[in-house]
Amino acid sequence: MSGESEKIQKKLNIAMVCDPISEYKAGVLVSTLRFAERLRNRGHKIIFIAARSPQNPKDDYLDGFKVYRFASILLPKSEGRWYLSFPTANKITKILQEEKINILHILSPMPAAAVSIKVANALGIKIVVHSHVQPENIFMHMPEWAGRELCNRIFYKYLFWLYKKSHAIIYPSEFAKKMFSGIAGDMEHVVLSNGVDAGEFKKTYADNFFEKFNPAAEGKKIFYVGRLHPEKCVDTLIKSAGYISDAHIYIAGFGHQENKLKKLTVQLGLDKKITFLGQISEEDKIKAYNACDIFVSPSVAELEGMTILEAMACGKPIIVADSKNNAAVFFVDQNGFLFKSCDHKDLAQKITAALADPNKLNEMGESSFQKSKHYDINRSVSRLENLYYSLLNER
Repeated sequence: MSGESEKIQKKLNIAMVCDPISEYKAGVLVSTLRFAERLRNRGHKIIFIAARSPQNPKDDYLDGFKVYRFASILLPKSEGRWYLSFPTANKITKILQEEKINILHILSPMPAAAVSIKVANALGIKIVVHSHVQPENIFMHMPEWAGRELCNRIFYKYLFWLYKKSHAIIYPSEFAKKMFSGIAGDMEHVVLSNGVDAGEFKKTYADNFFEKFNPAAEGKKIFYVGRLHPEKCVDTLIKSAGYISDAHIYIAGFGHQENKLKKLTVQLGLDKKITFLGQISEEDKIKAYNACDIFVSPSVAELEGMTILEAMACGKPIIVADSKNNAAVFFVDQNGFLFKSCDHKDLAQKITAALADPNKLNEMGESSFQKSKHYDINRSVSRLENLYYSLLNER
């Protein structure tokens, strides 16, 4: 075997910094674990630097990955599950050296990221940061009078400061890349989709799936899955139900707005037209995609939109909020509709229009399915692997 071939075959030791690494199924955590699993399948070693919590009080393993955990504080409005860790530079230095880390990959840009980046630069370790967070994900629950816009601006400045210390920045979409177009430096800028696994998310028979949650529900099935947080604007979907005939809305997920949204549903007299599924398993989520007629994403802030990609891979039409902070608008092309963000009447009109023509609905679903093929997660993992090697001058 030539020396060049040996270099290509070299397996890497990768430290991923992500708060929290736990059973909390926020998008960044799901994406992180999906990439980590596939990199491990290619022979690379992955460790995590993350937060301690009451559920994970000490160093442990998650899905077979070693997790180094550090003292933390609880992030508000996170259902008691999202903790931010505060490791010391000495401890991070020891971990990176003992684990012989080649690449430091930052998945959540929190305090642990800043400390880890400082240490990695001192040790000469290459650093990749992944743009997974928008200020709207964190501060949208704040009222405007409390300084929400100021917090957004400060957090953007922090992200610019942090990202500039890396050797490469990964964006899940062109939209996300444009948000940081002003970053100066000679680091690489790479657009890399979170991707979707077509072997997992695919067309399958599940027409009777929703019956176990609400046997009495009738009509077409509208589905949403995601966190029940302010930026997801699930209240817009709920309000739209009063203007839609012969359809039932199913809402899956959890979040601090759950009780508020359930109360809104009752107050509007829509509890017969809406069913809350709670948090469902990955297996049930795939069944739900396949059992629904339309997938709706009312969110106003997405850097890509993984659940939309998943619904598309299952061959479903999509209806997406046309928001200036939403990268998912670019998924919509002959496979669904955009609606005016936060406008429940316009959303109802778009849902009604989609349901009015069964043939057109099928065509839109097929268009979604074909479009999803361009977002194969295995292709994304290959590109990520190539980026690692490129930074290390291994190729």
